[in-house]
Amino acid sequence: MRKIKIVTVFLLCLFCVTLFSSCEKPGTELSELMIMQGIGIDFENDIYTVTVEILNNEQSGSPGGDGTSENKTKIYSAKGETVSEALRKLTEKSGNEPLFAHNRVVVLGEKAINRDLRDVIDFFERDYDSRVSQLICVAKNSSAEDLIRAELFKDGVKCEILENMLEEGYNNSIIPRVRIIDAVNHLKDATSGLCIPAVSVQKNGENENYFLDGCGVFGADGKFLKYIDSATAEGLAFLNDTVKKGYITAHISDKGKATFLINKGTTSFEIIEDDGVLKYNMKIKLSCDLDEIEGQENFKNDTEILNALQKGVGESICKKVENTFVSLQNTPSSDVIRFGKRLRLENLDLYNTLADDWGNIFPEIKLSVTVETTIRRIGEETFNSQKEIS
Repeated sequence: MRKIKIVTVFLLCLFCVTLFSSCEKPGTELSELMIMQGIGIDFENDIYTVTVEILNNEQSGSPGGDGTSENKTKIYSAKGETVSEALRKLTEKSGNEPLFAHNRVVVLGEKAINRDLRDVIDFFERDYDSRVSQLICVAKNSSAEDLIRAELFKDGVKCEILENMLEEGYNNSIIPRVRIIDAVNHLKDATSGLCIPAVSVQKNGENENYFLDGCGVFGADGKFLKYIDSATAEGLAFLNDTVKKGYITAHISDKGKATFLINKGTTSFEIIEDDGVLKYNMKIKLSCDLDEIEGQENFKNDTEILNALQKGVGESICKKVENTFVSLQNTPSSDVIRFGKRLRLENLDLYNTLADDWGNIFPEIKLSVTVETTIRRIGEETFNSQKEIS
């Protein structure tokens, strides 16, 4: 009986000690972290400048930074000889540890893109805490710092707006979506260039707005080559087989215009080699809805309208593809549509004989485009438009 009492008292004491004792801090608190939303990279005089937008945690008590307790975010800048060094120096200004896992977008300033792109993004590929799925864009005609510090509104996360713009631009087949992993894979391919969406800042009264402004074109060696405007960039989705949705406005002969909403689009290629000249036969299958039409009173019947609509949308797509392809083909080392990779997957032996001279092969490629169009709300008949590009 005495032993039972002793054991009972011991267990009660052990329970009390466990209940009232403090625990060791398990890890870093959120209030001690800089939760990144956007990272801008600039380069001048052999020095990198990084500008970051971070969430403003009111409990953190972080000193400095361009923000107030009412703002959702703060902005910091730091300099270093490498991107990594500059980012680590942010801790000296905020007193908090950087958290890269939630970063939405990496912005490359106009001077930074004139360096080898592989050097600029190397940190984001190697760092253990960084995500390779974060988006990349180019600050057109401005620094990345100016883009991130743009006066969009008094409250909100600017880089969330930027991320949404880039995603919607991709979903609507206006621009390509480029993540860190996409850039790395392109630049590891000996024949592939890269197109990165460009964003500009536009003054709107007292405030400023972001807008998509075409793409920056990079060669297979990671060097910046040129910009292409928004109209030229629209053909990339068809050439890269990344059409999701979007709209097309087509001229229907000389009798009016019509706008179509894209439901689905697919692109396939057949590659033919003839006496050392490559020809890519490109076939686009497009399903779309008629959203608006003008001038239909000029047609005799519904069949005539349907034929004009299908022909109009097919010719409009052929024109977009031609505009994009010719612009890229006239720029050395700019196989951003990865025709070299397509050849490697289809005919490895032929690719191996041409790869070393791809910079001279690509400008000589001939392209044939066929568009098979189905308009759902009028009929299920299809119409083929064809265009030879050389």
